[in-house]
Amino acid sequence: METADFIVIGGGIAGASVGYELSLHGKVVVLEMEASAGYHSTGRSAAVMSENYGPALWSRLVTASRAFLETPPDGFADVPLVTPRGALFLARDGEQARLLDQAEEMLRRGAAIEMTTAREALRFCPVVRDSEFVSALYEPDCKDIDTNALLTGYLRALRKNGGTFIPDARVQSLQHSQGTWQASSPRGNFEAPVVVNAAGGWVQEIAELAGLSFRNVVPFRRTAVVFDPPAGSAIQGWPMTFDVAETFYFKPEAGRIMVSPVDMAPSAPCDAQADELEVAVAIDRIHRCTTMEVRTVSHKWGGLRTFAPDHEPVIGRDPEQPSFIWLAGQGGNGVMAGAAAARLAASFALDAAIPADLVGLGMTAENVSPGRVCVVDPDAAAPVVGKLEDFA
Repeated sequence: METADFIVIGGGIAGASVGYELSLHGKVVVLEMEASAGYHSTGRSAAVMSENYGPALWSRLVTASRAFLETPPDGFADVPLVTPRGALFLARDGEQARLLDQAEEMLRRGAAIEMTTAREALRFCPVVRDSEFVSALYEPDCKDIDTNALLTGYLRALRKNGGTFIPDARVQSLQHSQGTWQASSPRGNFEAPVVVNAAGGWVQEIAELAGLSFRNVVPFRRTAVVFDPPAGSAIQGWPMTFDVAETFYFKPEAGRIMVSPVDMAPSAPCDAQADELEVAVAIDRIHRCTTMEVRTVSHKWGGLRTFAPDHEPVIGRDPEQPSFIWLAGQGGNGVMAGAAAARLAASFALDAAIPADLVGLGMTAENVSPGRVCVVDPDAAAPVVGKLEDFA
C-alpha cells in the first residue's frame, strides 16, 4: 500500500493541474486509467483561451488563468503556452442584446474587446457570410493554447515536486475508513486522507465507487471536422469564430480548418467517436454561415464534454464526504480555465480559503458546489443556484 497526502483520479488537464497545485503542499499520486495522460477530452480540445467563451463562472476562471498561461513558472515549459489568435463572436438579428451583455461582462473584468457590424467583421475573418449576421464582438487577446506543452509542464512539475503520475491505473475500488481513502488499481493500492475526482466523463463512476450520491454531472459527445481551406487563403491570421447562439465554431488548425457543430448528445463514458449526422450538420453550417466549401473531410473525431445542468463548474467538497473533492463539469472549458480551476479545487482539498482573486471574480463554495441544485429557467439571465433545502 503506497501512502500519499492526496490521490487524484484522472490524468487529463484537470487531474494534472490540481495534482501540480497540491504537490506544492504534500505528496500526490495521480491515477490515470489510460496508457497516457490526456487521452480523452484534453487531447481533443479546440484549445483556445477566450474570456468570452462559456458560461459566466467558467469565463471568469479563464480570466483568472490568463496570467499563468501567459507567464508560467520558470522552467515549466520549453515553449510558450499561448500564441496570438483572436476570437470573433457573431450575432444574428435578435441576438444583439446577448452580445452586448457579454461585452459588458468582459469590460468589467478588464478584457479588451471591439464591437463591430457583421460586415466590418470581415476584416478579421473574410469568409464570414455577413448576410447571416448583424453584429460582432472581436476579442483580440484570445490565444491558442499548446495543450501538449501545458499538460507536459504540469506533469513534469508534479514529478519535480515529488508527486507521481501512474498510467494504466484504472481505479477498481475506492473506500473510506477511519479518515483514510483506499484506492485499488492494476498498478497497485494507494491510500490518502483526501481524494480529488478529476475523472472527466467518468466522474460519476468514481463517485459511485466511493459510495456517494449521484451529482448530475454527465458526459455529452462533441463532434469536430477538419477540412482544407479555400485555395490561396491566408488562414493563419483568422480568429477562432463562434456564433453567439453556440451552433458552431471554427478555427485555423495546422493549415486546415476545424469546425464543430457544438453538438451535445448524451453519452455513456467512452472513447467517443464522430457522429456522422453531426459531421453533416457541421458541414452545412460552414456552407450557410461562411463562403467556404467543404469538398473533402480530411479528419473527424468525437470527444466527451461533461456538464452540470447549469453548465457551471462542479468544484468542491462532496456534501456527504468532505474529503472527496470534485473537479468536474468543465464542458469544454477545462484547458483554458484549468489553472484557476485547479487552484480553486486545491483550496477545498487543503481546507483553505478560496484564493482572493477568485473571490473577487465571484467564486463561492456555494455557486460551484457539487451539492447545489440548479433550476434552469430558459427565460432567465442565469440559472438559480442553491442548496437542496432551498427548493423543498
